[in-house]
Amino acid sequence: MRTRKAREGLDELMESIRRRGLLQPIVVFPKDEKYELVVGQRRFLAVQELGWKEVPALVIKPIDMAEAKMYSMSENIFRRDLSYADKVDACDYLYSKYGTVKAVAEELGIKESEASYYLRHRIVPEPLRKMVDEKKITKTDAMRATLAGWPDEEKVMKIVEEMPKLTTEEKRRVVNASKEFPEAPAMELIEEAKKPPEEVEVTFILPIKYSGALDKASKDLALDREETARIAVIDWLTARGYA
Repeated sequence: MRTRKAREGLDELMESIRRRGLLQPIVVFPKDEKYELVVGQRRFLAVQELGWKEVPALVIKPIDMAEAKMYSMSENIFRRDLSYADKVDACDYLYSKYGTVKAVAEELGIKESEASYYLRHRIVPEPLRKMVDEKKITKTDAMRATLAGWPDEEKVMKIVEEMPKLTTEEKRRVVNASKEFPEAPAMELIEEAKKPPEEVEVTFILPIKYSGALDKASKDLALDREETARIAVIDWLTARGYA
């Protein structure tokens, strides 16, 4: 499942294996008189570099690509060496295979909110996912830029270039401006976001259980609490004809 940064930190892993041996076998299944690697890519690369001619392996029955990805993703989804982009790719693949967020979550052994979070990021362009992995931009800003420029990837990337120059509020307003002026070029949206907002600040108190629900929604939407609450209020007022 890991297609990016597979060799990152490999020297440390090699040294650990050299000193202590391979503590966990790789997982493979037979295919065309050879073996297909399912789990343990970095371990396999490390022992290759160390010159090993044999490697301990758990041999499982032949499986299809979806099952193989599920095995790999289940082992690696919460490990730091599996990148954000790889997690998005894995959930995307399994969603296309099974068709529901629940099925993706069950296959990977994760919460539906986690699966939903990564699935929402399917629309983030590949170059932007790479920037997230390289810590050049946050996941939240990547999603904001994508929502503001979607489906024009070039427009998305132009918005991303301007993100470091914007305040948190201005970044939020870029998305709002894109909804009001969907055909506007990237720089017009940026300039619109920089204008003083015609807004009123409202503070309200939530019971604990709804505060937790707000946190869950914020995580699923890849937005902060304030933005999620703002969207919820606007949607409610609009749906009931008050706005």
